[in-house]
Amino acid sequence: MKHKYWIISLVVLFLTLGVKAQGYNDYRKDSLQFKMYTRLYISDQLQIDSLTVKKIFCDFCSEKQMDVLHQEAIRQSMIERHNPKYRKPGEHRLALVVRFSKADFKKLNDKQ
Repeated sequence: MKHKYWIISLVVLFLTLGVKAQGYNDYRKDSLQFKMYTRLYISDQLQIDSLTVKKIFCDFCSEKQMDVLHQEAIRQSMIERHNPKYRKPGEHRLALVVRFSKADFKKLNDKQ
């Protein structure tokens, strides 16, 4: 009887690991992931003094694509400013990760 429960638990374990491993790589097939660093300066009145994009990691991007990534970094930083850990005066460094589908990202070059 002990062996029956042991075998059932192993089967369940392998099935869950297989589902996790299969779902883990799905986004990598059809999307690109970019990492960006921004700095957010908060004044003593808890208002945004400035927001700068420091670095966007993309070796193969065109100017149009870099502009879109720059705008997305600013947009996400503006959303993150509402996070309670950034509601203190001073400089805050943010690391952002953005995913675009490969097809949509390639179409950015085609737009005039």
